[in-house]
Amino acid sequence: MKPMMTLRRFVLAFLCSAVAVAQDPAAGKGPDKEVAAQLAVLKEAHADKKFANDARGVEAIDKLLIKTKAGIDPKDQQMVVKGLESVLTTGKLRPHDATQLYVGAAHALGYMGADGAKVLKDAYAGKRYPDRPEWVPLREQFLKNLGRTKDESMVKYLVDQATRSPEPALMAAAGEALGNFEESKEALRKEVVRDLLVKYGSLSEMASNLGTNIEAQNAQERLAAIKGKWNATLGRLTKQNFDTFRDWQSWHNKNKDKPW
Repeated sequence: MKPMMTLRRFVLAFLCSAVAVAQDPAAGKGPDKEVAAQLAVLKEAHADKKFANDARGVEAIDKLLIKTKAGIDPKDQQMVVKGLESVLTTGKLRPHDATQLYVGAAHALGYMGADGAKVLKDAYAGKRYPDRPEWVPLREQFLKNLGRTKDESMVKYLVDQATRSPEPALMAAAGEALGNFEESKEALRKEVVRDLLVKYGSLSEMASNLGTNIEAQNAQERLAAIKGKWNATLGRLTKQNFDTFRDWQSWHNKNKDKPW
């Protein structure tokens, strides 16, 4: 009887182990040939100095993103991030009006957590993409996707860009990006709301000044650029819905010390 019991226990343990492996979506994953193939396509398109194959590169990025969302081996994920980083940081610079490959890479990196966040921040803060008006649309994409990574270590940086950038469109993009942290802990959300409202209030006050002084005009331009996106972000972080700074301030004064 004892040998039979031992055999039964062995079989039972084996079956339980097999079920556990089957239920683990990451179990058994290894190098994906399709990931390697699409990275090769992307590399070739990126290396084309005439930019004739950028559309193929974007298609490869889309396929890699689909693979990533479905779940791939960690080593493959690292390869994908490095491939996208190479697109943003190396090679001949595309013209400012032909940045589809860069936009595609930024979008994909937005779904790759902290690894993607680091690449996006470096691309935004680096000198490769000139700090000039014609490059603002691409830099907006870097900020928006930086928020999409939900990497909380980037919150302070996004707040800084939202409140201090000299470019209204980038202030708006950074503010919009912060809305992605709606599921973060209350303390972090309250800190973001507080900092945004300080700047929102300052701009509102300057914009309301009568006359045509340059400070009032600049504040009015900034306020017009950020208002909609900042209101949306404040709404996501607080679960409230207001359209003016005065209403936000009134609600915040009453509720800043209460649970959100």
